[in-house]
Amino acid sequence: MQAGTEGQFILDVTCHQRPGDTACMVPHLEHAEGTMGHLPSEVVADAGYGSEQNYAWLEERGCDAYVKHNEFFRECRNSRWREDPMRPANWAYDGEADAYACPEGHTLSFRREEATRTDLGCESTTRVYVGEGCPACPLRGRCFRSKDPGAVRVLRVNPTLDAFKGRTSEMLHAERGSMLRRRRSVDVETIFGDIKRNWGFRRFLLRGLEKVDHEMRMVAMGHNIRKMAYALAV
Repeated sequence: MQAGTEGQFILDVTCHQRPGDTACMVPHLEHAEGTMGHLPSEVVADAGYGSEQNYAWLEERGCDAYVKHNEFFRECRNSRWREDPMRPANWAYDGEADAYACPEGHTLSFRREEATRTDLGCESTTRVYVGEGCPACPLRGRCFRSKDPGAVRVLRVNPTLDAFKGRTSEMLHAERGSMLRRRRSVDVETIFGDIKRNWGFRRFLLRGLEKVDHEMRMVAMGHNIRKMAYALAV
């Protein structure tokens, strides 16, 4: 179940038959746009939604994406990981030769591009770089874990996703992004806790995605009416 909120009021809810959140963002926001008539200028979400497809979709529609990516927490809290010389993001890149240099000075040259497509139709391109001199490298055990003595390091880079991640990190670390990150946890998670814990709503009574969707909307309406009643009473 996906919910869009503001001020702890539920703006829109959608239900999906998917194991994770990543592929739910675009259908959820498309439904929200159809319901409200427009998209918000800023979209805030946690790391479960940080994918190339979601970043590109929000950019095309002029929305500022304050959406954490899967490495954001380690960027913030783990200086050892962030500064690790074995982390490919810290390796030197030669634009003219289109090659990376590992900490031991070995070259990883570009070999090919690999195209993939998500189940929602998003096309993504990964550039593949292959190392040289890896079998005899003293840092081999720290670099990769293949048991094949002749194996070499293969590095896969998605420039488009890396650019989105870098831009998103800058936005999230800025004053506006920091404020929105703090507000998101209070704004969104509170409504789930209220409905599940305080209301005791932990299981749908109906069956079938369409019926479950309607049932969840009734719950959301009740949540909003109660919030409005409290606000008017004050």
